[in-house]
Amino acid sequence: MLAKENGPIIIIPAYEEAASIGAIVAACRALPQAPDVIVVDDGSTDATARLAAEAGAIVIRHQANRGKGASLADGFAAALERGAERVASIDGDGQHRVADLPALLAVAAAFPDRIVIGSRRHARALMPPARYRANRVADFWVSWASTWRIEDSQSGLRVYPAAVLRDLGCGRRFAQGFGFESEILIAAGRRGVRTIAVDIAVRYGPGLARASHFRPVLDITRIVLMVAGHLLRRGMDPRGLLRSLRMPPQTVQAAVTDADVPPPAVRPATPG
Repeated sequence: MLAKENGPIIIIPAYEEAASIGAIVAACRALPQAPDVIVVDDGSTDATARLAAEAGAIVIRHQANRGKGASLADGFAAALERGAERVASIDGDGQHRVADLPALLAVAAAFPDRIVIGSRRHARALMPPARYRANRVADFWVSWASTWRIEDSQSGLRVYPAAVLRDLGCGRRFAQGFGFESEILIAAGRRGVRTIAVDIAVRYGPGLARASHFRPVLDITRIVLMVAGHLLRRGMDPRGLLRSLRMPPQTVQAAVTDADVPPPAVRPATPG
């Protein structure tokens, strides 16, 4: 089955997401583009796969839990096989709103060579302090290793150009866990691929269907060690550090309401 007119395909990595996956898939399928949705069930023992399929998703199943990175890589490969022009990713726990995806897809159409990232940086007051601090640490290191300033390097709401994923082999050689999304940004940045951020809404706490699988201290430590390995192999790349500090990120300001938003306009980058 091919993507509709080579349009976007949405990838949802999912592990024990029975409480939320059906609603997320249904919301994705109801977007104006009516995109195909691929759910990669990463060894769930609950009804994640069944509920995703009932909501209209194409389901890929891992027999055992292999990590978010492995799920994304398999989803990317499946999307490219179906002829996707762009591949979006969204987490399966409900942290990100499907209503923010049209804004990212609009920016991806306007900047077809960029990786588009949904950024929560503008809503610092709504993020748990430990999560915000950990993400900022990761942003610094990932930006340095990629040689470009990256805003919200840990966001799971993204749109990738198909050509970038194809060039990177869908990231199959990268970290299999939460470090995957950082490593793919590093590899893309080393090939001259920049990111562009879009402001999105923030959801944390009791509004989520379950507690996050992400462990801020442990997982950020693993990400930093992975990034440090890249830098050490390049002699710490001081030029990359200077460029990542001097060149501000490009950010798009979008309406963060419960309704779908029109294509937003680029706003000047803000420091910090």
